[in-house]
Amino acid sequence: MTDAHDVLVLGTGVPEAVLSAALSRAGRRVLHVDTHDYYGADWASLTLTELLAWGEQHGAHVAFPRDAHLPDALARLDRHYSLSVRPALLPAHGPMIEALVRSNVAAYATFRLLDRVGVYDAAAQRVDRVPSSKSEIFRHKHISLADKRRLMRFLERALGAPAASTAPPEPLAHTLDALQLDARLQRAVQYGVCLAWNGEETTDTALARTRHALAGLGRYGDAAFLVGQYGGAGELAQGFCRASAVQGATFVLGHGIQSLTRVGDRWELRLDGVDETFSAAQLACSAEARAAATGDAAPIVAPLAYEHLGIVVADAPIDWVRLGEEPATLETALLVLPPGSVAGVDNAVMVLMQGEGTFSCPKGQYVYYLVTHAPHSDASRLQGAVDVLMQLLEPAEQAREPGAGEDAQPATPTHAAPVPLVTLFHARPIYDRAEVPQTTPASVVDTSVACPYGTQRSSLFLEPRGPFQRIPNPAETLDLAVEQAEHAFWRLYTPAARDAALDAAAARRQHHDPAEYQGRGGAEPDLTRAPPHADVEFLAPRDEEDS
Repeated sequence: MTDAHDVLVLGTGVPEAVLSAALSRAGRRVLHVDTHDYYGADWASLTLTELLAWGEQHGAHVAFPRDAHLPDALARLDRHYSLSVRPALLPAHGPMIEALVRSNVAAYATFRLLDRVGVYDAAAQRVDRVPSSKSEIFRHKHISLADKRRLMRFLERALGAPAASTAPPEPLAHTLDALQLDARLQRAVQYGVCLAWNGEETTDTALARTRHALAGLGRYGDAAFLVGQYGGAGELAQGFCRASAVQGATFVLGHGIQSLTRVGDRWELRLDGVDETFSAAQLACSAEARAAATGDAAPIVAPLAYEHLGIVVADAPIDWVRLGEEPATLETALLVLPPGSVAGVDNAVMVLMQGEGTFSCPKGQYVYYLVTHAPHSDASRLQGAVDVLMQLLEPAEQAREPGAGEDAQPATPTHAAPVPLVTLFHARPIYDRAEVPQTTPASVVDTSVACPYGTQRSSLFLEPRGPFQRIPNPAETLDLAVEQAEHAFWRLYTPAARDAALDAAAARRQHHDPAEYQGRGGAEPDLTRAPPHADVEFLAPRDEEDS
């Protein structure tokens, strides 16, 4: 094992894992260290006992509502759980999908389509199913023909090129009012299609996100999003780390950091239980990881907000029939509780359901991830949302009349809400970090800093993304993680190298696009000319011999 490396990466979260794979593929000698004994860091997919340890370490509130402590029946199934501490949906079109393909992680990562999206109507105590395609819109029984046409006009606007305007951003609610959609359909569009957090969402950010999602429809099936199996994001992080190791990176997990110091022009690292001293020219990690490793004070930055996560393990699925939908056996679903559905919660609560078919829980159980954000970190904020969710699940065993036979139906259906097997609540600060421009390779980069708005955000995805909301939702975090990784990658090089890679990516796009040759009399593509490449690229396209 060599002790001299080009780049030291701390933490195996998704941004760091993608960065590690890209650096190794570019020929850099990478040392990748994580003090945890599992991959994923704060994106990890954990067994039940690992989740309990994670919760204790991170100040999360964990409970077993049916028992005082972890029951033996669940402990015996420990390895059957793969619970994500950063639940996410994968857009079928975007930087993460491209990164999975180029790194070959897609060859062994597995996914399911998102089966259904529903929006909760608190007043009517029902869930309105959100159509996922044009054909579903026109087959929908509860949307009038006039509303179907209005809805199609909105989707056509979303799919069109963004219009340049100097006018102040218009709230999405005003745009939907102008379309004369009824309140029920407006709610479905705002929270089920646009996945807005609240009524303050602007039309331009909502349309940009909707355009990005709709572009993935039909690519892998009749859904705009995929759900990663075995916990999702943590499995992807491990896959990118594996791809990095295949390219020659050195990984050290499960050892505490004794010291990390800057000596001359290199970083020197000593680990608990390892005699060797490691060194690297550059360091890549989050600001928090750097502060913990060096012992320096962490930068004082006020959180933009707090992301609230709830994890609920239950033995009942959503009762779609009672909620007015047709019977269905679903392994994945997204349920949105709009603002006002839960007392004390000002933003939408997004609930991602995963069943046994996602390999995240044992047979007969379901995992529900609840995500919202708020200005404060109070741990009980999502308890009301869990109470609402429990009322939407298939009821627990109903009481029968005394002396009635086993086949007798309950005299008075009670729809008693099931009690969760496990609950976890955690609040994570969300920061809005900025950084100074650079012209030379940096000795240290913050992997949690996103690419500034207004610049090309990813060479993997050249299509314009448009404006985006400051607090991402679970359908945006994976793509943003790739963009964070690429931003860090280019800070380890130079802006000139980044520009050359973007030019090469744009040239390759034209090189492969047959439409470039349509209408040119007699012009044919030069099939013998190799696609253009730059000297340094972020996850360079795989050559045939790499496949």
